[in-house]
Amino acid sequence: MLERLTEQFLEDEALTDGLSDEDASELVGWLIGIVEDLEAESSEMSEQYVGQLKRLGHELARIARRYSVPIEELIDLIEVAWEEPGQEQSPKPMQA
Repeated sequence: MLERLTEQFLEDEALTDGLSDEDASELVGWLIGIVEDLEAESSEMSEQYVGQLKRLGHELARIARRYSVPIEELIDLIEVAWEEPGQEQSPKPMQA
């Protein structure tokens, strides 16, 4: 089932259209990693979130293209926002 879910990201050419190979690989790898984490918790949960993750990926790609922001920096920003309250902050500073 995990393979079927990850194929949805790999087959979605619009997800990586206009991105460098490095950014495209980073984005797809990050989305697949999230699905793998969700799959470990519950296979039903991962299917529910694939559509939402694809929309998130499309928006990240759009921002990266429009404003020339590396995908890695956008992913770092999202991960900071997703941190649990009280969790240690990442020592890696944001780069402008």
